[in-house]
Amino acid sequence: QETEVRKALLMGIDRNRIVSQLFNGQAIVANSVILPGTWAYNDQTPTVLYDPQGAADLLKNAGYVISGETSTVRAKDDVKLSFVFSFPDDDLHLNIAKMIQEDWEKIGVEVELEAVPPDTFVEQKLDPRAYQAALIDLNLSQTPDPDPYPFWDLGQAESGQNYSKWNNRLASDSIEQARITADLTERTRLYHNFQAIFAEELPALPLYYPVYNYGVSTQI
Repeated sequence: QETEVRKALLMGIDRNRIVSQLFNGQAIVANSVILPGTWAYNDQTPTVLYDPQGAADLLKNAGYVISGETSTVRAKDDVKLSFVFSFPDDDLHLNIAKMIQEDWEKIGVEVELEAVPPDTFVEQKLDPRAYQAALIDLNLSQTPDPDPYPFWDLGQAESGQNYSKWNNRLASDSIEQARITADLTERTRLYHNFQAIFAEELPALPLYYPVYNYGVSTQI
């Protein structure tokens, strides 16, 4: 529930390592939940850089400290910064989860990995919000419009695809208004506003945008 903790968790993930080792460089570190290259993307959205020391400082300032000579896990008021990290059980998601687990352990966060069969992941974990942390793919391939409404509007928090249950009225107003105006300039402004709020609150931690290469005949 604390923005600074979420920001620390994002700062603690070496996303460039994920891109280089798991995707052979064929991905881009994400700083938004709207795809770059689209008219709605805000290229002024700041990228959170990998900074484990800065992440540790944020957690310390938020009250999560390592106490005792043998402890490696941060705690606040005797409650450990420890949680279960659920993910679809396939090789790619397992490797991503392991890398994140390793990175978070370096800043004093204890993570237990939970592999869930891919065909039941949504039904078992996401729909009932039955997880503490989850590794989720956002598939935008079914619509040419970069509409973030299904994933982030507060009206989708309980039974829709707003799996993080983000409840921000200003952000929701922006994406709701953007759906009902045909003025592209106004829609762009509203989506830029949404991205600015998202970057400030970080209801989820964007990891990467996949990149796809295609071989095309020279006759085309």
